[in-house]
Order: sequence, then structure tokens, then C-alpha cells
Amino acid sequence: MRSVSLSLLLAAIACCGCSFTSQSASGTCTPDKNQRLLNLLSAGQTRPVDNILVCGVTISPSYTHSGGAEGSHQILPLRVAFPDGSSKLVEVVTNDDLDGVLSAPEGAAVSAYGQAFFDRTGRFDAGIHDVHCSTHRGADDGWVIINGLKFPKHC
Repeated sequence: MRSVSLSLLLAAIACCGCSFTSQSASGTCTPDKNQRLLNLLSAGQTRPVDNILVCGVTISPSYTHSGGAEGSHQILPLRVAFPDGSSKLVEVVTNDDLDGVLSAPEGAAVSAYGQAFFDRTGRFDAGIHDVHCSTHRGADDGWVIINGLKFPKHC
């Protein structure tokens, strides 16, 4: 009995910073789903914001960004439509080590849920990364859906 209690305690400590929630990954992409990102862009947000949903269509095939302290990443370049009729370019960034190597062809329907960032975006107005199982406090489990296939499968 004592070893079971100790095991449960150690498991609780190991997951102390874990998040066990996730935004629903169902439904089709509509401009309304991008409203929260539009609000952040309109407000001139510069700091990262957790738990942001974005959906759109890739404007070109995904490509690899190699190197850096966090390893290789895949960049999925999206055109994202907003409820006000505008659209912007947003990059979805996946981490090869944490997410696997995810690729998307031009014209792919992509939805992503993770942390929005607004710096180091180059030609993009914003980016979404941390689209994997949560690795920090305050963040839900992230995900990416490419043409109907969800990654990761489970957190």
C-alpha cells in the first residue's frame, strides 16, 4: 500500500506543471475561429499568448527550418481569413523532435492550437507554435490538423 501511495505522489509531482486540457479540434475552418488572433493583432500584441486557435490554407508547401537551440522545425505558411473580411499570413511552426516531421502541401486545410507569437515572424503577421502536448504551466495541450489528420494523436 505504501509503495502505491509513493508511486501516486511521484506521478503527481512529475506532472505538476502538466496541463490536461485541450481545445476541441473539431469542426470546419471559419473566419470566426480566427477572431481571437485578430483581436491580438489589432491590439498590437507583442508578447506570446497561450491557447490560441488559428485555421487557414497553406499558400505553399511546408518547409524545414534547421538549426538553433531547439532543433529543426517545419513551417506551414497559412493565409488566415478573419470575420472582418481581411486576411493575413500566419506561420504554424512544428518542432520535429516534439511533434514529428509534419508536412503539408500547398492548398492544405490547416488548424492549429498553441502559443501565438509576434516576434521573429519575417513576412508573417504572427505565428503559432507549441502545437504539441503542453510543456509549460498555463498552456493547454496543443495540436495541428492537416487535411483532417490530427497531430499528436494523444497527449
